[in-house]
Amino acid sequence: MLNSKAFTKMNIFTQLDLFDAIPAKCPVIDCKSLLKPQELLAHLLLCHRPEDSMVEIGAAWHTVYDVDLAKLPAGCNYVVGVIAYAGSNDAGLSRPIGPELQLVHHLPLMLMMYVNPPAEDLEQMYVLYLVSPVAARKVSARVSLLDGPEGREMRGLRCLRNFLDAPLKDSEELLHGNIDYLVYSARDVWKLCRRDERGTLYVKIVLRGEPNLFETEDEQLDG
Repeated sequence: MLNSKAFTKMNIFTQLDLFDAIPAKCPVIDCKSLLKPQELLAHLLLCHRPEDSMVEIGAAWHTVYDVDLAKLPAGCNYVVGVIAYAGSNDAGLSRPIGPELQLVHHLPLMLMMYVNPPAEDLEQMYVLYLVSPVAARKVSARVSLLDGPEGREMRGLRCLRNFLDAPLKDSEELLHGNIDYLVYSARDVWKLCRRDERGTLYVKIVLRGEPNLFETEDEQLDG
């Protein structure tokens, strides 16, 4: 985990508002679109079939994505996974995943990773964050890196993009879409990768809360 000294050295706060304007490649096979993260999510919803681009995840499901770091050039945004978050079974709603995907019952999310270019006196960092069409504060995610497909978790340094936002009530480790970032040093990332024969990085995500695309600002404040 990053310590406060490394965090200060990286001066990450000056960079959080910069890399979300950097385009990412569409994750759908044979699609060459290169768009900013928010535009890319809209592109996935409007131009691709859900079954080709999204994976349905329910509340408290343990989901692990593998990332080939050799394919991640520095200075780029990368789509780790595209999620149709269905919430818990307690919602009592039909939640089909397929051509008839109901956005009323799913919250679309993209799990993103940004790799900053190496620079003098600036430690290289890997940043994980969530992109959603709304700032759904009632949905949160625990994101971490693993030292193997079922291995030990390593937590990064959680950062708030909006410094006026108070930490979450339930845990300082949970992320919200479009608000929070999780930062790892390159040293920690490569340490994890060396434990895997293929040099693969494993990213674990567990979502919680009930999705509501029509959540109002008053409801967010109440939450």
